[in-house]
Amino acid sequence: MSHSNKHLLHVPDRPSRKTMLTDLHLRTRTRLSAADFQEVWRHYDVDGNGFIEKQELDRFLADLFDAQGQIISKPDIAGLRETLMECYDSNRDNKIELSEMAKILPVEENFLLKFRMQQRPLTYANFLRIWEHYDRDNSGHMEMGELSNFVTDLMRLSQNVDYSEKEMNTILTDLVSHFDRNNNGLIDKSELLILLNVPDNFLDLFGLYKNLTQGQYNDIFTHYDTDCDGYLSGEEVMELVADMMRKVEFDLSVAELQKLSERVTRVMDLNSDGKLSKGELAELFFTESQLSSFSRPTSSSGGSSYSYNS
Repeated sequence: MSHSNKHLLHVPDRPSRKTMLTDLHLRTRTRLSAADFQEVWRHYDVDGNGFIEKQELDRFLADLFDAQGQIISKPDIAGLRETLMECYDSNRDNKIELSEMAKILPVEENFLLKFRMQQRPLTYANFLRIWEHYDRDNSGHMEMGELSNFVTDLMRLSQNVDYSEKEMNTILTDLVSHFDRNNNGLIDKSELLILLNVPDNFLDLFGLYKNLTQGQYNDIFTHYDTDCDGYLSGEEVMELVADMMRKVEFDLSVAELQKLSERVTRVMDLNSDGKLSKGELAELFFTESQLSSFSRPTSSSGGSSYSYNS
């Protein structure tokens, strides 16, 4: 650190962790609302992958000092980043996740953060599994007993803590007051979607399936091909089918969704390899006349399969 920049952090040439963190905490002493915290998170998680990584964290630190009219040198940023990682990166993955950032920035309405600890976007298929697990009586909403079980498990997962009965009652009351949109005193499926921050249906970005362009179809296939192997299989097909049913507001149980996904695979899998290529799946999205953009070679099994001209 140059002599001219020493006063910015008020630390010697070899700053101690305690001194650097004390200075950072002084700069972040204003408590944020949960909404403001979420806005900060979205702003610095530039790639939207659920983590604040090296360059994103450097930008956050530089902006934090800049907001107070001070400039911090790159070496000082690097030193402070390393210190933050040492103190707050509890799982040692060299990046800051949401729950770790919540320890760095003081938050006013902490209870909201307790229900926003997804490190990865939650798919609708997995959301349905969660819903069915906790809606034990299949009533279509979570009553207080079911909601208590859900919140208890969520707290243990995200924070590894248990709450007293009094604390839990306070959390449940606050949760219902914030997320119960229809004021029935319960948490319905659509309200839990918001609570768990489930992403919007990707298929809602597109119009009717038979009116897709080839580029749009490519985008859809790539989105659901999560392992990037060029095929949809198993859970990938189920996630696609779940979003298709969600788009037309057709409510299926997880078991029904599983059977439908298996049927789609069985019908569309023309070469019987247990997975759907881009060409095979195309028949679900295009009319027969639109399939002129596909070639149809004969498969080794005697059937036929489309290959897509992207």
